[in-house]
Amino acid sequence: MTSQRSTAPGLRSAGVALVLAAGLLVSGCGLLPTPSPTPSATAEPAPSPSGPAGEGSQAEQCAQVTTDVQGIATDVGRLGELITTDLLGAVGLLGQITERVGNLQTRITDPALLERIGEIQSGWNAIYEDAQSAIASGDTSGIERAMTSLTALGEQVASLQEFCAGTA
Repeated sequence: MTSQRSTAPGLRSAGVALVLAAGLLVSGCGLLPTPSPTPSATAEPAPSPSGPAGEGSQAEQCAQVTTDVQGIATDVGRLGELITTDLLGAVGLLGQITERVGNLQTRITDPALLERIGEIQSGWNAIYEDAQSAIASGDTSGIERAMTSLTALGEQVASLQEFCAGTA
């Protein structure tokens, strides 16, 4: 016999996935806005020569982060599809996305990139925690907050992309 207590965390995770996916679908927000090809006035990456072996230049690190973020954005888009066909798969994918967002900085040494990545990680974690809390408390405004937060997160990602476009 399954107790209500043992299924509650799974249902909350499924609910979090549902809120985040609904927020993405309703807002039309992808995590990966397309930046203009011209760097923004605020994107002032400092030249960064190649550091010790394994570090790479700022441009190389930007390329890696951009590739990682594009993969994450693709998976975030898949969340909406999985919600309707495979709820458990959506919950699993949400966990993978959260882990990948948390690991964005693992191969990065450039301080300017690390700062931007930290902002993106904080934004994602806040969205996830807010959605989880909203589900647990029955707060129906959670979708609206997720949409607003996802828009802000998209702006942070666009800022990272614009910064990196200035290093190419």
